[in-house]
Amino acid sequence: MKQGKSFFLTGDSGEGKTTLLFQCLKPYQVVTGGFFSQRLVNESGDTVGFRLASAKEEWEPKVCYEDGLTNIFLKRTIEGMVSYPEVFQKEGRQLLTSHGDHKLILMDEIGGVELLIPEFMEAVYACVKGPKPCIGVIKSRNNFAMMMARNGGNPYASHLRDELEESVKMSLHNQLLTYHRKDKEAVREKILKYLREGI
Repeated sequence: MKQGKSFFLTGDSGEGKTTLLFQCLKPYQVVTGGFFSQRLVNESGDTVGFRLASAKEEWEPKVCYEDGLTNIFLKRTIEGMVSYPEVFQKEGRQLLTSHGDHKLILMDEIGGVELLIPEFMEAVYACVKGPKPCIGVIKSRNNFAMMMARNGGNPYASHLRDELEESVKMSLHNQLLTYHRKDKEAVREKILKYLREGI
């Protein structure tokens, strides 16, 4: 694997980016470090928050919220969504800097409140530019705009999202694919080829 070679997907919500990624990565979980964002839902299936999960955990992108869950970085309250940046400052940064003998770093997904956490984003850029391959999802510009309209937030984060995407695209060693469900099998082959060659 050439230094800095990374593979990211972007695209609309609900297309199945994370599902496809996890299917392809399953045989490599034991050598994968990093994180994924886990959607927390209530008994009605409504989103009530998000937590930062280690790649070492069971890869479940959506779970029912229960008391005692750790590393929740967004939680719905009567005042609206409340963010907890310390989750990225501490646990998030640690998940990206303490990957030991892992051969691959998972980042699924990047493009929310974490864009405004310098300590965490510094670790993200270090991973993307570092010697170990990275794979994950970058929130699309469209998804980001919808998230901002729904939950509000700092408009400067949009610039930071674009900056990250441009940084990934700048290196000829990196791949950034816009995923559409109709291209699922072609993208699956590209992901598997990337994994076979890199690991």
